[in-house]
Amino acid sequence: MRVSEDEAKIAASVAKIQNLQKMAYSEENKGTLAWLENFLRRTGGLRAQLLGLKGNQDDDFVKQMLRAASVACGGSRHSDNPKVGISPYSETP
Repeated sequence: MRVSEDEAKIAASVAKIQNLQKMAYSEENKGTLAWLENFLRRTGGLRAQLLGLKGNQDDDFVKQMLRAASVACGGSRHSDNPKVGISPYSETP
């Protein structure tokens, strides 16, 4: 099965949940929609990065894959700090 087929199934699920939200709003469905839509954006970005690598024969394949995955998943954004984890400025109890 191709990734694009999976993306189409997820997009269809998003449409169904959106229609369900119109009839009976649910906070859980709101969270699910946000997660699925984010997933679709990131996989679309990853696919675009991988397609961009098709013509590039200069680098090692594994290096190219890691670079594409990091760009698609936000690894190249320097201004977006993680929202979780231990802060170096936290006070210890």
